[in-house]
Amino acid sequence: MTQNPPPFHSAAINHPSPTTDRFEPRSPDDVRALIDTFPLAWVVSADASGDAVSSQLPLLPLPENGGEVTGLLGHLSRANPLVACFRENPRATILFQGPDAYASPSWYADRDSAPTWLYVNATLSVDIALREDLTDHALARLVERMERDRPQRWNVAEIDHRYHSLQRRVVAFTATIRETRARFKLAQDESPTVVRNTLDALGPHAIAAWLHAFNTDRLE
Repeated sequence: MTQNPPPFHSAAINHPSPTTDRFEPRSPDDVRALIDTFPLAWVVSADASGDAVSSQLPLLPLPENGGEVTGLLGHLSRANPLVACFRENPRATILFQGPDAYASPSWYADRDSAPTWLYVNATLSVDIALREDLTDHALARLVERMERDRPQRWNVAEIDHRYHSLQRRVVAFTATIRETRARFKLAQDESPTVVRNTLDALGPHAIAAWLHAFNTDRLE
């Protein structure tokens, strides 16, 4: 299924100045759109010996009602080695990876170019807090988010008979963001003609909507 990002708010777009990295997000809305559209992220920490420990976990943005993302809400199995890591040292790195695509010079009328890669990602440095009190809320929010666009949405009440036995096996956590490093490499350094050629070649690829959104002003 092709995944499209949520609508981008043009009023919030800040066009980069000549000294700004053109691949940075245009506004905090872009990072929120990435997290909301691709919530499964790599969470990386370290154990007591300093060895890396990682897991892919679904995460939701905080605050819940929009605005700049300052934190994340998630949950993980109590058996996950990350739980011990967080208790020992509550610091982690989280990587959100959006769609990506190889861009071939064969797509362009002028083939005197080099291949490149189109991609969207954000790396967050965070402080983790395990939150027993938020486990029910974290589970309910995740189900609501993932089921919201389905024609016959599932809900937690359908497993009422065993919900509590499953809930006891997981624990919620929040991640307070210390630093965000995001990169939206979407042909902003290419000519409008190359952008159009690229969109034509990509067709319904998931990254096409992002490419168009980040170059709309140059395609008019």
